[in-house]
Amino acid sequence: IIPEPNTFFQPLWKKRLTPNLFLVNGDMFFSNMQTLTISVNCKGVMGKGLASRTKYQFPEVYVQYQDLCRRRTLRMGNPYLLKLEFPLNQRLADEPQSLNNIERKWFLLFPTKNHWREKSDINGIEQGLQWLQRNYRELGIKSLASPALGCGLGKLSWKDVGPMLCKYLSALDINVVIYLPREKETPEEQLTSQFLLGQNE
Repeated sequence: IIPEPNTFFQPLWKKRLTPNLFLVNGDMFFSNMQTLTISVNCKGVMGKGLASRTKYQFPEVYVQYQDLCRRRTLRMGNPYLLKLEFPLNQRLADEPQSLNNIERKWFLLFPTKNHWREKSDINGIEQGLQWLQRNYRELGIKSLASPALGCGLGKLSWKDVGPMLCKYLSALDINVVIYLPREKETPEEQLTSQFLLGQNE
């Protein structure tokens, strides 16, 4: 049996906050967004979490990431977009030739901390979001999936990160999906438009 990714790998939960901004509980690697955001450090280490998964599933991304760190191109507040030459679903399927209408994936390497041993830097994350807001059109980003940057392994709280993410990502005129932290359940009151955007439901 060869599952169809568009129907088989559905998120566990999805909520629309604005016409273009969604919250999702699920696996970001099965997102249908053009660009996937990967939280990284600036030292070239992909040891845990989404970064580790990226390292083993997409080794060429890891090689380029290490080179960016060596050249100090990748810095806090200055994400970097990698445009891959192959569709993501071809890497996720046992028989990729069976997949139709699959799009190529880009990776936005988004620094959330300088050193991998450190706690994530919420101010640096905000600077990166500001950079994204200024540059996404010129970069050609058409849609974006993002994890809860700095949460989980980065030790930041969704209570602080969620409203900041929504503030900047809701301003983009493209579809954006934010994937909730998977380490623990997010309280329902922190998933409302009122909490995240200051808007009534």
